[in-house]
Amino acid sequence: MKKNILAAALSAILPGAGQLYNQQWLKGIGFLAAVMVLSAVMRRRLILAEPSLMAMLVVFVLFGLAIWSVVDAYRCAKAAS
Repeated sequence: MKKNILAAALSAILPGAGQLYNQQWLKGIGFLAAVMVLSAVMRRRLILAEPSLMAMLVVFVLFGLAIWSVVDAYRCAKAAS
């Protein structure tokens, strides 16, 4: 039970960290890379350019990816134990 919660908490702090904790290396790196790319796009759209519908879409996708990472880390840790 504690491993599930720790994996979910790590992914809540940094998407992909829970997957890395679960030793799912490719999945964890994939989540981290996706978050970094989307964060860079969001930064460019929201800070350097005028906010737009595209920027809002990127924010929602980033939020969804973060939630997916937490749920996935929890479920995979639970299945492994």
